[in-house]
Amino acid sequence: MLSDDGTHESVAGDPPVAVITGATGGLGAAIATACAERGFRLALVARTRSALEHLAAALPSQPGGAVMTVCADVSDMAAAAVAMQKIYADFGRIDVLVDNAGVEGPIGLTWEIPVEQWWEAVRVNTLSTVATVHAVIPLMARHGGGRVISISSAAGRHRWPTLSSYSVAKAAGITFIENIASEARPYGVLAFSLHPGIVATGLTTSALGETDSTDPWRRRRALWLREQIEAGRTVPLPRAVTAVLELATGPAADLSGRYLTVEDVALSR
Repeated sequence: MLSDDGTHESVAGDPPVAVITGATGGLGAAIATACAERGFRLALVARTRSALEHLAAALPSQPGGAVMTVCADVSDMAAAAVAMQKIYADFGRIDVLVDNAGVEGPIGLTWEIPVEQWWEAVRVNTLSTVATVHAVIPLMARHGGGRVISISSAAGRHRWPTLSSYSVAKAAGITFIENIASEARPYGVLAFSLHPGIVATGLTTSALGETDSTDPWRRRRALWLREQIEAGRTVPLPRAVTAVLELATGPAADLSGRYLTVEDVALSR
């Protein structure tokens, strides 16, 4: 496992195993690349097989490193459990879970969005966290523990009007991690909610292309993001990735259970 002093403890000197869900998105791919450079054995999980294969082929090769791809929808409890069991069977352990899967959900005034669409976004975002964590913690506990890093958002800590389904789901995820961290600590498992900030990749990049959208709410969201970027209120992608790696490998027991920003992680070192 990854011990709390940051050292790698693994069977027969094997590198630690990291599972990354939502691996083919911008942030997920950047985390996968950084982990590969560190020599992790990697399990990349996403819903699109071709994108997984492309990412796996593009990762840097390191001595002792290995990469497997798992095509799965981790918002499906059964599929998430099968995926984690497959990874465990192939690698013999799981040391780190980066819970990065999710969707933005519908945009607009909540009462104008069909309830079914609103609830589906809450379901996908909440269960992608709950299902993977539920499946992976018993596997981590078998080998003395591990780390769960749930990629979160300030929208779950405060609010995000016109994206309320996303905000509600992220709030649920933060509270879930708080509870899990308390329950799993005796089993050596640490758990964190990390808000990476506004990073110019993935959903942010997609949203910026909607400044001329005919949908007023999508246009408003895109213009707000552009304002944040122009005002310098963003986090460089390498800095966000470094925060993930710090939580995955560094001393972090005092941070377990907390909602963290990139600055929180930096200040704790």
